[in-house]
Amino acid sequence: MSNFIVYIVTDNNRRYFEIDFTSNMFSTVVELQQANSFILQQGPHLNRIIYSEAFSKLACAKKRMNELQNFTRMQIERVIRKNNPNWNNLYPQQHHAYPKENTNYAA
Repeated sequence: MSNFIVYIVTDNNRRYFEIDFTSNMFSTVVELQQANSFILQQGPHLNRIIYSEAFSKLACAKKRMNELQNFTRMQIERVIRKNNPNWNNLYPQQHHAYPKENTNYAA
């Protein structure tokens, strides 16, 4: 049973919103980070996932996504503030920790 997650992503200034859904939030977060650092140099840097809602069926997720996309800005802000009043990033940047090689050299 896979979960489908509807999410809202915004920039640091909370000026732009993008509403979408995914079945793998980790890969979505990684894609957002890579897209913002390489591709979208001039556009808004959508890097903060501030709302997410999980569904068990794809049809329910698509229905909710379409519903949110038809909301006005004020309605979207109400939904966000109800669940995330401080607009915190729900999925902060993932820093990949690479294991250090064992360097036991005699000095």
